[in-house]
Amino acid sequence: KSLLLKTIAGLIVPLSGGVQFENTPTVAFPPKDRAKNIAWLAQDRHAAWALSVRELVCLGRAPYRGKLGRLSREGEQAVDAAMAETQCLDLQHRQFDQLSGGEQARVLLARALAVNAPLLLADEPTASLDPYYQLSIMQALKAQTQAGKTAIASLHDLALAKQFCDRIWVLHDGHLLADDTPQNALRRDIIAQAFHVEFCATGQIKALA
Repeated sequence: KSLLLKTIAGLIVPLSGGVQFENTPTVAFPPKDRAKNIAWLAQDRHAAWALSVRELVCLGRAPYRGKLGRLSREGEQAVDAAMAETQCLDLQHRQFDQLSGGEQARVLLARALAVNAPLLLADEPTASLDPYYQLSIMQALKAQTQAGKTAIASLHDLALAKQFCDRIWVLHDGHLLADDTPQNALRRDIIAQAFHVEFCATGQIKALA
């Protein structure tokens, strides 16, 4: 799933076929144009430098900075809006590396949202998070789609996928098993084939031999 997202983002050149965004192959985008049009939220939750939360979120505006590196008023507003959307305005003066895992996840999402790109790619954005932060992240991603943008996320949590996604791709061994609405893509037979589990009448999940 990570390879697929990186291919969509134009970070990996596929051996065959291709991905187009706005009628242009994503691998053909100049780096700055790609950074403006495609926001990338990676699995890794760390910062290379000791930065405050606001400084880190401001990195999302890097493609728009002028020669002096200053943010425009529009850029500052985009940063404020992104932090408000992810509920981390109250964290903006704290050091990123001193935050909890859930707080870091929200801040990194804010950095991606600050780009204000029409396409947002999120690789396992809810992994290893408490339920509150999982819902918070998914609600923020859903809000982006309701605002007319496209968000594509890789998820292992089928309940979250069913609750928040409009369309689901089910991948298994490099093949696409389903591309449909949650109700159709997460049928019992598809889940059994992809994950080797089945849902019992009692609501329990049983591993298949």
